[in-house]
This record gives sequence, structure tokens and C-alpha cells, in this order.
Amino acid sequence: MTDTRPERLPPPVTPRPVDETSGRGLLLVQAYADSWGRTVRDAYTKTVWAEMLLPTTAL
Repeated sequence: MTDTRPERLPPPVTPRPVDETSGRGLLLVQAYADSWGRTVRDAYTKTVWAEMLLPTTAL
């Protein structure tokens, strides 16, 4: 995901109360992704990225 607000970096991922209805997106990313992070490329954009390894099966 890339947006035009590089000054608004994602906050550190911390557990949230179960009854909250928002703010858990990066917790889910952290739980399922093998790696993830954020990159500020210039004064106009930032990108939050995630990588998930696909399972391999032996034939």
C-alpha cells in the first residue's frame, strides 16, 4: 500500500483490546506475514509492504 502522507508513519504494533473496532490492521499483517515493513521513498510517498511465503508441496 502506498500513500501520499510520508510524515504519517505506522505506529509501533501493539496489542489492542478485543472490543476495539479499528486499529488492528498491522497486527494482522504482523501475524500472517513472514516479513513486513515500511519504506519512505521521497517527500511525497510512503509504502507499507508485506511478504508471505507460499507453502511448497513435494510431488
